[in-house]
Amino acid sequence: MKKVYLLISTVLLSASLWAQAPQSFSYQAVVRGANNELVANKPVGMKVSLLQGSESGTAVYVETHTPTSNTNGLVSVAIGAGTKVAGNFATIDWSKGPYFVKTETDLTGGTSYSLTSVSQLLSVPYALYAANSQPGPKGDQGLPGKDGAQGPKGDQGLPGKDGVDGKNGLPGATGPQGPAGSFPAGTTTGEMKYWDGITWNSVTPGNNGQGLTFCDGVPTWTTGGICPGKIASLNCAGVSVNGSLNNGEIATNVSFGITYSGGNGGSYSAQNISSTSVLGLTATLQAGSFATGNGSLTFTVSGTPTSVGNALFLVTIAGQVCSVSMAVQEKPSTIGIPGPNITDVENNTYKTVTIGTQQWMAENLKTSKYSDGTTIPNITDNTQWSNLTTGAWAYYNNDATNNAKYGKLYNWYAVSPTTNGNKNVCPTGWHVPTDAEWTVLTDYLGGLSVAGGKMKEVGTTSWNSPNTDATNTSLFTGLAGGNRYYDGYYSYIGGYGYWWSSTEDGTTNAWGRTLDSYNGSAYRDGSVKRNGLSVRCLRD
Repeated sequence: MKKVYLLISTVLLSASLWAQAPQSFSYQAVVRGANNELVANKPVGMKVSLLQGSESGTAVYVETHTPTSNTNGLVSVAIGAGTKVAGNFATIDWSKGPYFVKTETDLTGGTSYSLTSVSQLLSVPYALYAANSQPGPKGDQGLPGKDGAQGPKGDQGLPGKDGVDGKNGLPGATGPQGPAGSFPAGTTTGEMKYWDGITWNSVTPGNNGQGLTFCDGVPTWTTGGICPGKIASLNCAGVSVNGSLNNGEIATNVSFGITYSGGNGGSYSAQNISSTSVLGLTATLQAGSFATGNGSLTFTVSGTPTSVGNALFLVTIAGQVCSVSMAVQEKPSTIGIPGPNITDVENNTYKTVTIGTQQWMAENLKTSKYSDGTTIPNITDNTQWSNLTTGAWAYYNNDATNNAKYGKLYNWYAVSPTTNGNKNVCPTGWHVPTDAEWTVLTDYLGGLSVAGGKMKEVGTTSWNSPNTDATNTSLFTGLAGGNRYYDGYYSYIGGYGYWWSSTEDGTTNAWGRTLDSYNGSAYRDGSVKRNGLSVRCLRD
């Protein structure tokens, strides 16, 4: 497994409003590994130097840190608050720049720094700069200001006494009689009327169990007091499509999403929309409620398209309309030929597939025993795992629910007969493929640059999006089962699939194959023997 590291850093400065100047500023960095892999949830050793004048200038201050990266590989340190090695942070004269930040990194969390980065400080928190600067001379007194505006008017004085009432006038003439009232009659038992300020309107009778709720100022029969849903607009141009459609093939894990704005939190009913142009498909929306403000709707697509082209779905909801188009392609030709199922010593059953001249298991190995019935130890402790030179296995993240889909992760000592006492981890009549036998497979599929897409399961059920170029035309059905590093930590489930060969790559490594969700290539990688990878068996 390749281990090339890339460090991307961003300096963030923050000033304080307190009277005392801050004696540190923030620094963040994203740590990546060999294949641009994030180094997540691990301690990292860092040495930070502040250089004056240039990238190779004098170090006016040096300190060390040992931060731990988060799940996104991000580390954060406060420069000025680490373990001081040299210099005095508080006495740095920031006006005598430029200053540069030099970082040296040990990805194992120690002090054997190997990665170096230097970047210029383009700004310094004002409070730091001001802490060592002198005030300027007192300025001249300004000109006197203009006179202020006139003040407000004073309170009104007390009212005088009322005068004597005048005499009443003569009575006016009697006016004409007004028209008779016109309250409309109902037409249905239980019908109600309400006044909208201009006219009377009818409220048709509700159903048993419903209550009368004011929705946008109109009395409306509702269930549970939830008003009918309304939205301001549908984002028809931003429809997202998941999965793919092939002519004559049942739609599997296919859906599309539409975002909306101006939701009122009201409910909407379930919908089933039949496709046009290309027939045979149905888009289904489950009943639910709009969010208040912005939200999204997800339609699940089912059925079997009857032709190649664009399947159209006319979505009408809450008075808004969208036409959604989904491409239907020709079904890709299948390279692999399904074979009979096989079982291992524990009666786990596996699908098989013939690809070219080879017959492969189409699922990852799940056994906890060698073919002779000898138990392979399950090691969950990270320290114990990192010190092993004998066979062992683990569930990803020590979670047994991952076994059914992804199988187990084995170190190379369990895989190789040269280290496991000449035992076979595969079912009788099958074996762990050599590096050369893996190459026969990928060559048959067109070479490493395109074989990966033909080996990956289609869709995003077992792979992270976008699962680029996945067709699984080989029926190998590769899954992203992740791995367990030699230090015991787990990573990359959903993003990468790793499989052992039985061939060594030097004293500490062995060859394997890797697939990932971001492209259709397969990779021939050397991996540390103490790592935990998946196993696919090949028929003898």
